[in-house]
Amino acid sequence: MNILFKIIDKVNDSFGNCISYLNIVVVSIVCWEIIARYVFDAPTVWASESMVLLSGGMYVLAGGYAQLHKRHVKIDLVYSHLGPKKKAICDMVSYIFFCVFMYALVIGGSTYAWESISLRETTGTPWDPFIFPVKMAIPIGGALIWFQMTADLIRNVRSAFMRREV
Repeated sequence: MNILFKIIDKVNDSFGNCISYLNIVVVSIVCWEIIARYVFDAPTVWASESMVLLSGGMYVLAGGYAQLHKRHVKIDLVYSHLGPKKKAICDMVSYIFFCVFMYALVIGGSTYAWESISLRETTGTPWDPFIFPVKMAIPIGGALIWFQMTADLIRNVRSAFMRREV
């Protein structure tokens, strides 16, 4: 089990680190658009849309990385005052709701992405890029978060109830 957890951690960490480089691309596009628009009075057709598509994909795909490094939002006002067992119980209860959301994200997102691929869907704008890569990011990112959250939950429960670190 520990080997599987280490693989999940490594995949999310590597994926998150790779995805983070899209920030450089997005910032470069923003700078390009600002210079093109305000210096040369020649705005581009593609810049705004590519920023949105890249940012959206990046945010979804980095969810597992954020979960691995405990960067998702929690209500620390209450959670931080709980002991290990109560934290584990809180995590188990919240995990039930989390699973419902992730199931919808992964299964619904897969259907959504497959339809987009099948239809060769584009954005319908003057630039008109394919949109399926971003839609594919939804179930992939959801699965990465789900795997990481499951690994974290099992670690927490084992740690809290079996008195050993995992």
